[in-house]
Amino acid sequence: IAVLRLADVVDDTVTLDKNVLVELQENPDAKNKSDSPILDLALSETGSKLFLMLLPKNDEARLKYFDPYELEVLHSNPTILEKGEEVPTSKKNPDTRRMELSQHLRVSLVDLCQKHAGELLRSTSGGKVLREVNRAFSNAEVIKSIVKACDEKVDDDDEKLPIFEDPVGHLVVKHLLTDDAESGEEKEKSNSFSTLLYKKFKGKLMSSIGTSNRGAFVLTALAKVDAVKDDVIAELLKHNSDIKALVDEHQSKKAGFLALWNEIQPSTK
Repeated sequence: IAVLRLADVVDDTVTLDKNVLVELQENPDAKNKSDSPILDLALSETGSKLFLMLLPKNDEARLKYFDPYELEVLHSNPTILEKGEEVPTSKKNPDTRRMELSQHLRVSLVDLCQKHAGELLRSTSGGKVLREVNRAFSNAEVIKSIVKACDEKVDDDDEKLPIFEDPVGHLVVKHLLTDDAESGEEKEKSNSFSTLLYKKFKGKLMSSIGTSNRGAFVLTALAKVDAVKDDVIAELLKHNSDIKALVDEHQSKKAGFLALWNEIQPSTK
């Protein structure tokens, strides 16, 4: 919390980078020297808070990552008493300060997401960092790494589930697709996450993604993205009866299948 406070009030971001951020980006104890030195921070509930404070573009997105105690400590526009008057401890605009600090971390964060997309997708904290990095920097190589992780094969004796069935992973993918759907520039983004994900699984959306209730939620989100929705719905309508059968078959866990079936019906548009 002390590091968060420093990042929130110190105007000299260059000095803060040299004295604090550079050290945080070094991990001499890492077992694998090729790993990102900030991987442990990103996967940590507390360590990831630094990135989640700096990356979001507005307070509404930022504040949802912090609990009431942290919000109290990190309250905006802190002041000190000077000659009987309250004066701000910082002169720099908070958004400017956070933007400058995030730029100091940009290379490390992009490297993190390129190397460890799979691990981040399966982590509650890591997934939040991955999403905010994609929002803040929209790096083509990061998006390719996420799509590749989504297609990662899982052995039968592996404890991991495929990303689209993973309790955390499918939600992170869904949130990334929701971000694309809400982006006004989406139609112009041929290399967006939603576009590359669709291209990767084109012709096998149901067999690769939609066979589980969680995967059905992912497809529902994909079908809402303007850049690919027509193609996605056209392909899924070929499986309309199969999806309806899944709704009827999975009475206890059918919310995803039902949402998908409703989303692709022409009468609902």
